[in-house]
Amino acid sequence: MRSIFVLLIFLNLNKSFALDIDEKLTLRFLKVSLSKKTVLVNRGAEDGLAMGDHAKFFVTTGVIARGVVEKVSPSRSVWSLYRVVDPAEISDGKVLNLKISSPVKITEDPTKSMKDEQSSAGSEKMNLNDASIESETNAPVNSADQKELEGLGIEDKPVVPKKENSTKTSKSREMKEVSSTNDQVILESANLSNLWEVWGTFYINSLSGTVSSTDSATTGSTAVANSTMDFSVGLERYFYHTESFFKNVSLKIFLHKKSIESGQDIKVMTNYLEYGGGLNYHFLNSPGKTNRLIAFGSLDFGIGSATETDTVITNGVSTQSADISGTNKFYSFGVGAKYILNNGYGAKVILDYFNSSESFNFPGSIVVQRSLSGPRVQLGLSYRF
Repeated sequence: MRSIFVLLIFLNLNKSFALDIDEKLTLRFLKVSLSKKTVLVNRGAEDGLAMGDHAKFFVTTGVIARGVVEKVSPSRSVWSLYRVVDPAEISDGKVLNLKISSPVKITEDPTKSMKDEQSSAGSEKMNLNDASIESETNAPVNSADQKELEGLGIEDKPVVPKKENSTKTSKSREMKEVSSTNDQVILESANLSNLWEVWGTFYINSLSGTVSSTDSATTGSTAVANSTMDFSVGLERYFYHTESFFKNVSLKIFLHKKSIESGQDIKVMTNYLEYGGGLNYHFLNSPGKTNRLIAFGSLDFGIGSATETDTVITNGVSTQSADISGTNKFYSFGVGAKYILNNGYGAKVILDYFNSSESFNFPGSIVVQRSLSGPRVQLGLSYRF
């Protein structure tokens, strides 16, 4: 219980850095795309912004746009503007405010829109080396900033305007320009940073099962009960930079080491080396969020090898038998929660159900089989890079 209490305290560290609904920030548009649907701003994860955040951009005269964070670094973020109220206010160097808001459903059917606004999201890329990109001090982005923004992948694509009738209204001309831009610009998935994660996990187990043997003298099953601690290390890959189903899925591989001692008159020590894979599906917050609690479902499976050593104690004298090798296979499923900080470090806790089956070949053609199953609690630390 003490370990779980310490972990829960860790999970809530730095939570205050995340922005809640209606919180405000003052910012500057560092770069605006030609269609004014994609913007780079001088606020990022250090200011509490995270991928998937929605916000209203406003000046003294009112709201000028709505957008969502597509990519984020510690001090910069890329926004896709899916609703532009006043295009004239969307310009390089513009100083304004944003207010975090809840997501809104977007319609491109003009008969259902409350206002005649541009509603398609931005898909442009910007050139981060453009000298026009400025910080709050009006200084060009330096090499450190460019390295920090590496992988955000937004750069302007040239737009070939369509010929238009000079008698058309400015509103129609504006809408045609946006349509032309969307037809010619293709969003290229960038190799975003922090898609990999390494982790180590301790297990607290309460397993039980049966042992059966083909030996005629011991034919049948014998109940066993075990409580042990073991350890895993693993590597996990995320896909939250995509727009497909896999944006909420992560794949993992791991190596698992554990030891189980059982028996009374005869002490049986079994050492395992297991390896496997699995996947997590994240259903509360995007797996790319920082300073937010992320819930997920977990499914693991794998195979391994086991070595059993029997120890018999007679009149205070211990006698060990030769090691017997065997094989096993296992699976587990459960639910968990993780919390990732801006610097990539994080913690997680998982409650799952574990099941394994083992087989040992003893001398004399005796085959001993054992099954183990039960709940486990996993406590782990991670680093995302």
